[in-house]
Amino acid sequence: MSRSKATAETHVDSLEPMTLDRKPAGGARPGLEFVRNYGAAIGMLAVLAVFGLLEPAILNPKNLGNILVQSASLAIMATGFAIAMIVRGVDLSVAQVSDAAGLLAAYFLVQGQPLWVVFIVPLLFGLLVGVINGTLMAYLGVPALIGTLGMMFVVRSFELVLSNGREPQILFALPPAQTKAFFYLGQGMIGPFSVAVLLAIVVVGAAHMVMTRSTLGRYFDAIGGNIRAAFLAGVRHRLVFAAAFVISGLTAAFAGLVLTSRAALAAPGAFEPYLLDAFVAVYLGSLLVRSGKINVLGAAVGSVFVGLIANALTLMGAGVSVRYIAYGAIVLIAMTVGSFRRQT
Repeated sequence: MSRSKATAETHVDSLEPMTLDRKPAGGARPGLEFVRNYGAAIGMLAVLAVFGLLEPAILNPKNLGNILVQSASLAIMATGFAIAMIVRGVDLSVAQVSDAAGLLAAYFLVQGQPLWVVFIVPLLFGLLVGVINGTLMAYLGVPALIGTLGMMFVVRSFELVLSNGREPQILFALPPAQTKAFFYLGQGMIGPFSVAVLLAIVVVGAAHMVMTRSTLGRYFDAIGGNIRAAFLAGVRHRLVFAAAFVISGLTAAFAGLVLTSRAALAAPGAFEPYLLDAFVAVYLGSLLVRSGKINVLGAAVGSVFVGLIANALTLMGAGVSVRYIAYGAIVLIAMTVGSFRRQT
């Protein structure tokens, strides 16, 4: 074996995750098979029914529409976050990138910059962070958990400098002519449909098409399934692995634009809870498919369910601590069910 090939295989080993999957000992019994395939969906419907009984206003059509609007930014972020996790990586910087993108857009808007600057520069920022993350992880061998954690703090520092030490950028006090086009992104309507929801559908739909009908999507799945086999099959694993983080950074920035537009203000730390929300959405979505694999459509559905939980607990007067308990329980259940599926 040549030295270059040996080096490449060593790099593959550094990216390949450790797994504890076990081969199933035999066919699952019909009852277990039913729970395995449909338990998550039934559980989500049961939770919805319980919330509806406890607080009927939750199932009001107008409130359900509000939940979709509130979930749009998370669905956009979770789409790229899911792709990073599909390749067995993790991007802990997504919430900070969304924060920074929103602050950049608000800063340029307050300064009276052209609309293209308000939209394009924050997206380029997210793209740049994604490229740096991808390069660190794929080409320099930095573990994704450590690399993106470091990037999270770097971006956080940038936010504090940009906001003059946590000073919010208030947009709703600006002249309407200056903010109308930007606010349309998160507050606009096309007929009865929210622009934010339509944008989320476009992003999720495009990502689903990439994952299911493109060579890049097949490469993502190949690396997530067995990176060594993908390498031996000739897949440019470094480039593909890095591309997942580029997409994650770009969708995080776009999510920041949508939320800032809807809230009409930007403040450092506004997106911090979304990191946990994205984890919950992705893991919850993985329960909705028989394979138990992470997927972008599942992440989008999980985002809406996370929005439903937050909305329901707010209407019922529950505190943030109850919300975090619910999220933690969902993640633990998702991991337990995933382990159960692999063993049956």
